[in-house]
Amino acid sequence: MLKKILGPVLLLVAVFAFAGVVWGNRYAINDWARLRNYTPSAEVTQLADQSGMNDYGRRLFYINDPKISDRTTFNEQCTVTEQTIVLGCYTGRNIYVFDVQDTKLNGVEEVTAAHEMLHAAYLRLSGSEKKYVDGLLQAAYLRVKNADLEEIMAGYAVSEPGQENNELHSILGTEYLNLGPELEAYYGKYFSDRAKVVTLASNYK
Repeated sequence: MLKKILGPVLLLVAVFAFAGVVWGNRYAINDWARLRNYTPSAEVTQLADQSGMNDYGRRLFYINDPKISDRTTFNEQCTVTEQTIVLGCYTGRNIYVFDVQDTKLNGVEEVTAAHEMLHAAYLRLSGSEKKYVDGLLQAAYLRVKNADLEEIMAGYAVSEPGQENNELHSILGTEYLNLGPELEAYYGKYFSDRAKVVTLASNYK
């Protein structure tokens, strides 16, 4: 009788344990599946190289199958654009970057690529991680804010209410240095040399 009871119970425990393992490793499993037969183009690899992404940052970038698109294609792919970064978008599954031909904007594609990668990174943060990172973002914002940045964030508060920290996460990560040791250490999860992308942003600004 005991064996008859224990059998189904143990099976149920095993099923829940397996489900827990799968859930805990869901991103690793998803990444493996999406990258198994994926080879980035030379242009996409260059965006990752020149923006200073590390291996994990590249993985987040590549699993979203980034595309560099001309105007017509880009407008079809990015039907909802952000308030200020209109040269790229992250759909939750794909990253699209506008193919900028103006040499005065050299570097903007790399910055856009990193900006959108950081949106994908923010989406993966757990509730507790997001709370911690949001605190760091707000502290850094108070440290580096200027009139332009304040105007940008005010625009997001109107156009994307509730997404201000998500946007700040991408903006600070690609456009500002000296964000404080804790936030700099956090961005080290995604960049081997974050100064590369910030320098590019400064150059075309």
